[in-house]
Amino acid sequence: MSNRVIVAFPYNPSYVEKVKSIKGHRYHPEGKYWSFPDSDGIVEEIVAVFQGEKINIDPALQPLKDKIQVNGNFEDLRRELVSRKYSPKTIKAYIHYNEVFLKTART
Repeated sequence: MSNRVIVAFPYNPSYVEKVKSIKGHRYHPEGKYWSFPDSDGIVEEIVAVFQGEKINIDPALQPLKDKIQVNGNFEDLRRELVSRKYSPKTIKAYIHYNEVFLKTART
């Protein structure tokens, strides 16, 4: 499922109608969740369709502000990458590899 974006929410006919408006949707009855192809802009499209609604998107795709390293502030890096319109996954990768680099450099 690594090449799919997963979205879950309690049953709501309005939500089902919204999710079906997004291209590539697929329902997984065994896990009671929806998935979409992991393509550029899909997370933004999901967020736009469900603006203001309570849905659960795969935690790996959540905003990075809660995952910033305490000792080395990556908020400026994150802000710069967002301003340059990098994708959330790319930003996550940049932050991660900077953290790994700093941990390795300290040892």
